[in-house]
Amino acid sequence: MDIEGFIASRRSRWARLEELLTKAGNTTERDFGYARIAELVRLYRQTCSDLNQARSFTANPELLGRLNLLTGQGYRYLYRGRTKPGRRRSIVRFFLVEIPSTFRRESAFVLTAAAALLLGAVVGAAAVFSDSSNAHRLIPGDFFTESPRERVEQIENGHERINSVGKAAGFGAYLYTHNIQVAFLAFSLGALTIVGGYLLLFYNGVILGAVAASYFLDGVQLFFFAWVGPHGALEIPAIVFGAAAGLRAGQALLLPGDQSVESSVRASFPAIWRMMAATACTLVLAGLIEGSFSQFSAKTFPYPLKISVAVILFLSLVTFLFGRKPSSGEELP
Repeated sequence: MDIEGFIASRRSRWARLEELLTKAGNTTERDFGYARIAELVRLYRQTCSDLNQARSFTANPELLGRLNLLTGQGYRYLYRGRTKPGRRRSIVRFFLVEIPSTFRRESAFVLTAAAALLLGAVVGAAAVFSDSSNAHRLIPGDFFTESPRERVEQIENGHERINSVGKAAGFGAYLYTHNIQVAFLAFSLGALTIVGGYLLLFYNGVILGAVAASYFLDGVQLFFFAWVGPHGALEIPAIVFGAAAGLRAGQALLLPGDQSVESSVRASFPAIWRMMAATACTLVLAGLIEGSFSQFSAKTFPYPLKISVAVILFLSLVTFLFGRKPSSGEELP
């Protein structure tokens, strides 16, 4: 074989491989790009073939040395051990990328869960608006107030109930523990029965709507929004999220389709885990807010401020989970 002709026909290939390896060593894999990596793989394989062919007809140390160097560099780059991301980076990715991506993908479950809660709220409010005595029938005794106006006057004219960090922390711990129990109950009913998850959401919606209507009828609706809004902006969506995760699990367990139950549940687990992690974190934050900021009367925080905080919290949560356009390669399989 003509060694000069062999080198001349392949020189541009080797030069391009050398150029790509130099660029790859000076940049990250993401910046280097998929197209360049694919080209590098192709040239590496062709150069390996060239090296084997060259060994069969020549012992030229300059040629073999160059090809050995190129293929060695290519091998080290393509088959290098990938560095596992640090724990902090993994946690950041979990919350900032994986959880929002999961909620966007499973938004149908969130929407149907929210619809069940809202339907219950409409029914509860309509029942009380049509007959105020229905409030006593629909609202549990712990939450029922004979006269919302009198309760508001008592709160606004009395001393602040939360007057220390210790009280705020203690009350908040009780609240977010209770709320997490409610969310996990909604999850369990959704996972085991599907229908039970919807019924629990509807029932809680009825109570919420009946309470809101009672405050409206007594003319203290502004207090209601200021009192419930700051923590409710997170607490209510979080309970919906927990129920939605249960509905996702219920579909996998009870309606696996063409898959086996085991395969269906295994495939759904990552999404369910992310949704429940987001639910728990949101409920903890809601409990802290409810145990402190929400409990202060207008003497400390004016109603417009508290309602504004509620709106900001709700919009921020929804935008974070559903409104942000994913970047390239961010969506999870």
